[in-house]
Amino acid sequence: MKIDGVTFVDSQVKQMSKKKFVDMHIVCLWQNLSEENRRKKLTDIYERITGKSVKEVSGVESGDK
Repeated sequence: MKIDGVTFVDSQVKQMSKKKFVDMHIVCLWQNLSEENRRKKLTDIYERITGKSVKEVSGVESGDK
């Protein structure tokens, strides 16, 4: 997956925990963004690649309201 000029290798991302993925990339990517925005962006990328969202992992899906 390529986002803003950065290519992420799906198979490698899927082998990492979300924390490891974010911690590894937050120090070197998109330094023009605040740390909070970088963390959100990386979390979104991780979830899109792995197909896991925080809501799905916790057992609450978006349609369960």
